[in-house]
Amino acid sequence: MEKLESILNEYSRLYTCAVSDAIDELGLEAGFLDPLIRPMWAGARILGLAGTMKMVLSDEPLDRNIIARLTKFMRKSPKFPIMCVDMSDQMIAAGLGQSTSRLLLGLGFKGGLVDGPIRDISQVLALKFPIFARGIIASSIRGRMNIDLDSVMKPIHCGGRIVSPGDLIFGDINGVVIVKQNDIEAVLKKAKEIIATDKWWFEQLEKGRDPSEIEKEKELP
Repeated sequence: MEKLESILNEYSRLYTCAVSDAIDELGLEAGFLDPLIRPMWAGARILGLAGTMKMVLSDEPLDRNIIARLTKFMRKSPKFPIMCVDMSDQMIAAGLGQSTSRLLLGLGFKGGLVDGPIRDISQVLALKFPIFARGIIASSIRGRMNIDLDSVMKPIHCGGRIVSPGDLIFGDINGVVIVKQNDIEAVLKKAKEIIATDKWWFEQLEKGRDPSEIEKEKELP
């Protein structure tokens, strides 16, 4: 766990563009999500490992024990979890809101990623619970959608990618990037190299050097 915490601390010093570029340079499947998934309040950032669930269309009332049953699954999430919600391509109800955000905070979640809308934005903002989503809506899932408990902590679709439990989720003002679990350390190393090269380039430009000469020494990332 100490190693994981150290890795996440290093990622926290990066930004998503460098991580996305690192994934590309390593020849891995692209990790950036649909650009319509945005931070729901200014300055929000998410960084952690994916916990997952899916909501499906349903006019059935919510199970009276749904929270207790869902919480049981949530406790199986990886350390430093981000709740990732597949809304089945629907924009008719909120995937997260104030009650679920409070619940997730209590369970140690570091934020949320919703491939759909959320609600209760004022209360979520007051909680400082970082969520990335497609937008904001007033409606609840009651009578519209229900949680597919068989999907909890299983691979889901989110932002055009498949997200599996334990994948690294990183979101900032530029958007969200997914790093597959087995690639987390390799991507971190490459992203740090890219940022170091960026910094070197800026330093050379500030010295007034000709960009074409700089490029001969080191290509622009």
